[in-house]
Amino acid sequence: MRISLTAAVAGLGLLAAACNQTPADPAKSEEAKPAVADPAFDQALTFNCEGGGKLDVVFNMDQGGMLARFDGGPGKPFKPVELDERSGPEMRFAADGATIDYGMGETMTYESGSTKKTCTFATTDLPAPTAEGVKHVLTVADAGKSFDVKVGEKISIALVGVPTAGYLWAASKPPAWVKAIDGPGGPTSSAQRLPGFAGGSHWEVVIIEAIAAGEGEITLAQRRPWEDAAEPDAETFTFKLKAG
Repeated sequence: MRISLTAAVAGLGLLAAACNQTPADPAKSEEAKPAVADPAFDQALTFNCEGGGKLDVVFNMDQGGMLARFDGGPGKPFKPVELDERSGPEMRFAADGATIDYGMGETMTYESGSTKKTCTFATTDLPAPTAEGVKHVLTVADAGKSFDVKVGEKISIALVGVPTAGYLWAASKPPAWVKAIDGPGGPTSSAQRLPGFAGGSHWEVVIIEAIAAGEGEITLAQRRPWEDAAEPDAETFTFKLKAG
């Protein structure tokens, strides 16, 4: 069954400001031009086109369309086109005689006149989200290490979890002299920003605050919160902390 165009676009977590710049022609050279600084494309999905060139797109939840630019040039607003439910791509967008077809996968097809390009999504790894106001930023490589903080200071720990399967990282029986709270989270791969993407691992950040003087081991455990406490942890992360 075809996915409703309006529902598919509205479900995206990608926002962009309306773009009023002059539409840009598709790239005619084999080499991509330097990208024009445009905050509307800060969360762009980048597709590498056959024969050279790049297609950057940002789905616009408010207007139900997308912004697109070729080879880093000025952006162009594309509007959604209703399609025959019996054939064709899942989504089609049009602007000034050009069309972009998207099948809810990793390729887009741009067509204008005699020009037709297939562009493939460029997957990149995404860094862990940052937490503000922390003394130390820990990753999986810091397991077993020791850290010193003053009372009132915080430490963040960024670990990869699988929240889509119910597995979450959290402090396991933290001592009374620390407080543990959930920090920011986010995707680990740019592919997770594609419409229709499901599953995958995510960054999870746990913040530990020293609320009193103390010294000991802090353990984070990855588990399903609703499971019985007797169930073994899927993974654990332990480090030593001294607060004074």
